[in-house]
Amino acid sequence: MRELKFVLLLGIFLFSLSFVSAATCLNVTAKTTQDYITEIPSINSQLASCTVDVPNSIYKILGEGNILVNITLNSGATEQFYVTISSNKVVTGISSGVPLKYNFKVSFSEATMDKILTSNDSLNEALRGVKNKDIKVKANSFSGSIKWFFAKFFLPNPGAPAKNTPAGTNANQNSAVTGEVGKPNFCDETYLPGHRDYAQNKELWDGYSANSDKVCQSQYGKGIPSPCIQAVQLSIEGKPYYLCWYNE
Repeated sequence: MRELKFVLLLGIFLFSLSFVSAATCLNVTAKTTQDYITEIPSINSQLASCTVDVPNSIYKILGEGNILVNITLNSGATEQFYVTISSNKVVTGISSGVPLKYNFKVSFSEATMDKILTSNDSLNEALRGVKNKDIKVKANSFSGSIKWFFAKFFLPNPGAPAKNTPAGTNANQNSAVTGEVGKPNFCDETYLPGHRDYAQNKELWDGYSANSDKVCQSQYGKGIPSPCIQAVQLSIEGKPYYLCWYNE
């Protein structure tokens, strides 16, 4: 969960469009906006040896360069940091301040960031912020504005707020609510209690099962399955995969 929240907050814009593949080598412990800002130098150092990939579909919109994040604090002051994406579609750095050039500017409040940091459903929380205009995205070029204009139409609708998961869970709970039915492609039937995170998430996952027909596990490298009523991202040795609850 911590790795995904890092990617979300260094690029809420990235994560809102799709899932970003984050390596589990990142260690981000911040639970508040202030702590996150303090932790930026440490995160940047970790990126030297930890690869965070940007999917091709997102790279086509963002391109090579910087994404500026602008946070309005509760005090009325402003904090800014920016994320750098390289030409080989990798996040290479995160730094405090404002870059000389940037492709997009993402603005939101300290309260919005705090919600995402403490949420058990970070993706939905970010999507909810975009949909409610608590998170505002502005391109720094005409072509970028056109790309973002059309990209907004493809954002999935956020589901209901997730219940809190047991303390200490390593699973990232992501709602992926859809009205479609049918077994997702590249997703194999699985025995839910056999997953190592099941004990910590038993109540929540059993709730998902009670409201769906079946659950399957995605094949490595195939991304998030679809359609899913609910989806959860897990990983083994840094390789992400998903549990997908669906209706037949």
